[in-house]
Amino acid sequence: MIKRKKLNPAAQIVIGFFTVILVGTLLLCLPVSSNNGEWFSFIDSFTTSTSAVCVTGLVVVDTAVHFSLFGQIVILFLIQIGGLGFITITALVFLIMGKKITFERRITMQESLNQENVQGIVKLVKNIIILVFVTELIGFLCLAPSFINLYGWGDGLFKALFLSISAFCNAGFDNLGTVGSEFSSLSIFAQNSLVLLPIMLLIVIGGIGFIVIFDIGKKFKGEKLSLHSKVVLIITAILVFGGAILFGLLEWNNPETIGNMNVWDKIINCLFQSITPRTAGFLTYDPAKLSQASIMLTDILMFIGGSPASAAGGIKTTTLLVLLIAIFKRENVNGNIAFFKRKISTKMVKKSLRVIVSALVLVLTSTFLICAFEGSTVTAIEAMFESISAISTVGLTLGITPFLCAGSKLILIFLMFAGRVGAITLTLALANRKASIHHDIEYPDSKIMVG
Repeated sequence: MIKRKKLNPAAQIVIGFFTVILVGTLLLCLPVSSNNGEWFSFIDSFTTSTSAVCVTGLVVVDTAVHFSLFGQIVILFLIQIGGLGFITITALVFLIMGKKITFERRITMQESLNQENVQGIVKLVKNIIILVFVTELIGFLCLAPSFINLYGWGDGLFKALFLSISAFCNAGFDNLGTVGSEFSSLSIFAQNSLVLLPIMLLIVIGGIGFIVIFDIGKKFKGEKLSLHSKVVLIITAILVFGGAILFGLLEWNNPETIGNMNVWDKIINCLFQSITPRTAGFLTYDPAKLSQASIMLTDILMFIGGSPASAAGGIKTTTLLVLLIAIFKRENVNGNIAFFKRKISTKMVKKSLRVIVSALVLVLTSTFLICAFEGSTVTAIEAMFESISAISTVGLTLGITPFLCAGSKLILIFLMFAGRVGAITLTLALANRKASIHHDIEYPDSKIMVG
């Protein structure tokens, strides 16, 4: 169908993701997917499937309590597909079957991975697939001893595998809840560094981007890091440690969060709380118990998110940097903006601006609509937190997700989908392939006062 309709790469990505979501929705609706053996409502299945494929983690039911082993395996596959990307998974299937990857498919892979050109794209995809599976295996081996000790061999190994994949894909799903202790996430491991440290590393590795990881590998061979990798690593370090320091200052004596922990566990939890909002969505304590300042800080970290060509969401670290440079750095005599002896193009600045403004408009509109749908049962702070969490594919919540009406859930579904495939990709998918004749017309300057 895609070949017959001659859809552009962006449209193929959008259709691919949506198809996977629909298949996941139908599977999660089945009685075999639920522990109670009953049909799961379509809207809740749709929300859960979208959350898994878009590696978000917003859930309307506790994964371990509601879903059977079959249902949890379906969710795990949806997370893996979402983390790798539909196009990468398709390429993997073609490689396994020994089929030729056509130039059109390579173009789509290039669009999916946000690469400048198509050269070497198949090799890059192969390396990404190997990297993902090896990293998830190492994470699984690190988590397995703690989970086997607590849950036994069979259940412990499955939970370790589930958490490893979910953490690397920045999904935020967990299967640790129990009846009477739903949505507990990693709270039982709040003072267990052997679990929190591997999960934090998996989140960071999955969130800095595949290209950066490969660049770091080349660094050990004597090659220099690219400017992109340097920028990503610097900003990531600033956000992780800067966020941890701020959370420490705000929550150190809060008995509802980390106030009753020892110093080491406080430090680990501050780091965890700084890392998890950047699209992972795990928690070691109830976010609703955070101070108002900490909730605001969490909003900011969620909105920024991870880095390009990764499993992370948000506006991306590099997008924020480009806009800050454009705002605060003076142009040179040629009218260009320089950074690390490199030119920041006007095209790059405009793209960054579009991404940030689009995200802000969607967040504000969604916050308004959720407040309108829910009335006095949801505050503006809760609605905005939920909207940012959805569009940034984070999964953190102040506890309102399971109680939202169908209209609010549909809004979150759209936000998660837009956050995963990207607002620009959605726009390009709907765009006309034919260039407008007006593009070549030179118009006079506008006379609009701004600022």
